[in-house]
Amino acid sequence: MRTRRPMKTIEFTPPDVEAVADFLQHLNGAGQGWINLMPGVELDEERTVAPSGLFGLFGNRQPPVTMCTLMPPRRERQAIEGTTVGMLHPTGAKAVARLAEAGVTWPSGWLVRQDHARRGLVVRTPPDALGLEVIRWSVQAGTALCREEMTGRWQAVVYLPQSAGGTIA
Repeated sequence: MRTRRPMKTIEFTPPDVEAVADFLQHLNGAGQGWINLMPGVELDEERTVAPSGLFGLFGNRQPPVTMCTLMPPRRERQAIEGTTVGMLHPTGAKAVARLAEAGVTWPSGWLVRQDHARRGLVVRTPPDALGLEVIRWSVQAGTALCREEMTGRWQAVVYLPQSAGGTIA
């Protein structure tokens, strides 16, 4: 039987992102786990109903909210890879251009691995990128690509390393 990965949920309001950055640094050290970041939005019942039939199955509409997934490199790759930032967003193709238009800059050494309308944006940081820098950039980019009215609060769901259990606070 497969055991359930321990997780922790953190509510935060940028620019106060240090607690999430600390968890990312912990995951980077362990070489496992991941963090999902989601902005708080006001829910509108009309928009939360999924289309039915073939339109629901084959439609290309993305949810109107961004979700960032931050994954550390495996331990054996930490000397040559940094954190992978994956971002699902509702803006379609060319998210890189939209971020540039919004004034979101790319930190030195960051590489765009994918910019796809349905699969989202994937960026890889250099190995020496700090967790604080990664979280701040992810929140800034996620805010720029979100299509809903945001509350200003964010949620981080941290999927802890299997060996950590619930040992970090």
